[in-house]
Amino acid sequence: MVDDYTAKMTELIELMRAIGNDTQQCEVKECKRKISSTITDTLSAFSNGSGGWIILGLSEKEGFTPVEGFNARSMQEALSQACEKMTPVVRPVIVTCPFEGTNLVFARVDEMLPRDKPCFITALGPHTGSYIRTGDGDRRMTSYEVDRLIEEHLQPTYDVDIVSGATPDDLDPTLVDGLLTRVREQHPHVFAGRSDTDMMLDLEILRHDDSAAETLGVGGVLRPTLAGLLALGRYPQKFYPRLSISIAVFPGTDRDDVFRGDERLVYSGSVVGSIPVMIDDAVESLMRWIGAKKPDYPPTVLREAIANALTHRDYSPDARGTQVRINVFTDRIEITNPGGLFGTVTHDVLANPHPVTGVPFVSTRNQFLFTLLESTPYPNGGYVNPEGGDGYQRIAATLREAGIEPATTRNTINTFTMTITRHRTAKRGSTGDVSKAILDVLERHSAMSLKEILRELQLTPLAATSGMRELLKEGRVIQVRFRDDPTQRYRLKTA
Repeated sequence: MVDDYTAKMTELIELMRAIGNDTQQCEVKECKRKISSTITDTLSAFSNGSGGWIILGLSEKEGFTPVEGFNARSMQEALSQACEKMTPVVRPVIVTCPFEGTNLVFARVDEMLPRDKPCFITALGPHTGSYIRTGDGDRRMTSYEVDRLIEEHLQPTYDVDIVSGATPDDLDPTLVDGLLTRVREQHPHVFAGRSDTDMMLDLEILRHDDSAAETLGVGGVLRPTLAGLLALGRYPQKFYPRLSISIAVFPGTDRDDVFRGDERLVYSGSVVGSIPVMIDDAVESLMRWIGAKKPDYPPTVLREAIANALTHRDYSPDARGTQVRINVFTDRIEITNPGGLFGTVTHDVLANPHPVTGVPFVSTRNQFLFTLLESTPYPNGGYVNPEGGDGYQRIAATLREAGIEPATTRNTINTFTMTITRHRTAKRGSTGDVSKAILDVLERHSAMSLKEILRELQLTPLAATSGMRELLKEGRVIQVRFRDDPTQRYRLKTA
């Protein structure tokens, strides 16, 4: 077992030596005489994120080489004691591994279950002592992030908040009639004989606003809920101006291009209305920019991705001023919504359906809105989410059928982003392809560090190091270092 950990630690150290710094998944501490004062920050960050590795006894400043005089036994004990200072207590696997003639301490910190987050430094409390991993460092979490993690201990009910000032007249009668007809067809025994108003109360489209009884001396006034207004409203943005979609079309592959030189956005605009209207209008707008006759992106994929973003976004009061964003680049489309994945949903859960039903296990942040959208009609036919919970699978299947690379996702506490590329699966992915791309970029530069190659080619560290290892093995690339610059660089080998 120790041999497995030693092999993993060696692999991580090789990667960090190649790129010149530690990574999102691995933190290095020298700990020559005592345990690092920030080790608890890292324990919190990995526990609240996607887990990670800790290596003690290695010097980043000296090129990730072992620290002279490091006492592995005492530092292993000190790390164990640091874990006891956390709430909940962190229980990593901690081992001592040999490396280059000495011993290092190597630990694996697993991500905590949603019900146990946030993991924080006990003495500081959750709002001051909770951290998250960003890049190669640890950042104190914001109050918003901590509140969202605490919120996951219970089912949120923000989607059934009463919309103050709204009335049933703010609902679109065509959408309301379509939904009620659909629900009666689906559940005839439950809703037989129920009036439209009673059904809308049952479905939490409307609620009694009892505050009117206190101010007006009358019974509770019927008002739409947030879910009812978003699914069926004429113009929800009358009450929440930023619960809309922003679309930005960029001139290249980098958003920073518009802030340099004379570059400008090709197009920017907002899409408003109820959720079914916004989905229709957003897809129609995107078709104008990506080519409606022979689009690079299947319209079904865009529709599902936008529907997922609007359905599962964070609707807490802190997030109601934030739009869903669609950024269109020349090589991809990014769809970002406020609020990360909720509850037990992870990327693995989305990607791996139930073995019997073929649909992923789904826990949803907005359960009443989600249920309404299963029966909410689009203006031109069909329903927003008729089969509930399998949107990700439809996206994956449609892209696969079209020969397009799978969509990628990036999840944080604050946001969830789905990226859909126009790249075809046959053109990318092998080590040979990566090696060729590295050769092409080195032909344009005298020498580059691996970090610079990563940034220019937008590769993962693993793909870049694998491709570079192949080129070094073949003798087509050599390592170089410049005077007074410790950075490892690479250049083409000349004849």
